[in-house]
Amino acid sequence: MVLRKLIFLVFHFPIQKASTLFLTLGFFGLSLPTIGQQNSVDSLYLWFDTKIGMINSGLYKSREFVEEYLVINDEHRFFDSPNYLSGTIWYQGRPFHQVLLKYDLYEEHVIVSPRNVSNVSPILLEHQKIDSFSVQNRKFIKIAVLEGQSNMEGGFFELLKDTPHYTLFKKHRKTDVRKMDRNRPYYEFKDRSQYVIKYGNAYHSVKSRKDVLDVFPVSRLVRRRLLGKNTARILTDDSILILLGEIGLVLEQENSVNGL
Repeated sequence: MVLRKLIFLVFHFPIQKASTLFLTLGFFGLSLPTIGQQNSVDSLYLWFDTKIGMINSGLYKSREFVEEYLVINDEHRFFDSPNYLSGTIWYQGRPFHQVLLKYDLYEEHVIVSPRNVSNVSPILLEHQKIDSFSVQNRKFIKIAVLEGQSNMEGGFFELLKDTPHYTLFKKHRKTDVRKMDRNRPYYEFKDRSQYVIKYGNAYHSVKSRKDVLDVFPVSRLVRRRLLGKNTARILTDDSILILLGEIGLVLEQENSVNGL
């Protein structure tokens, strides 16, 4: 853990970084691999965690995860899959790569399992120590407070689109339904995700195309044109991105006319 912190400091304060790193790793009996200019600091973190073993990296120092909900079908409570998927976690300000993880959308927990290590239980990471994580090429960031949204708590939000005009997030969430099978209780989890748009410094929860248009200062003519299109009323990732793309073009045109 001490070496991992040292690597973080060395690469974020580049003065004499090469000599410091070589001397330190040499003191601990570790040899630094050949690293070209094209390789990132992330490659060094990955090499270091592999060298000492991920179980010793400091990520797995939390309480054990215990499964409390019996599920007998595909209606599970996790993001994308009930299986562990390879991803990256920023934890206590440092990256951990190629981590086996799954994201619990019901209780909003991130669970990790040591790779290629037997007799070690999965670990429930401490929520307040997670900065962000990515899995299946999807990035999630933690937002503590959503300005302008008193009825929505902070937490992890998937980053769908980031532009100079707005940022689109998706809050993945699932709710539970308790059922019985031969006098045995089991659970099914239903999707209750919603979209959030950050415009300026405020966050806006949106459930319809009208809600999306209400966020932006567009003219009535533009509103009528976009609302009049023959598209599905229920928002999906594709439909909201298309609508926001059209709004973005309108905003760019207005800024160009106004010389902004």
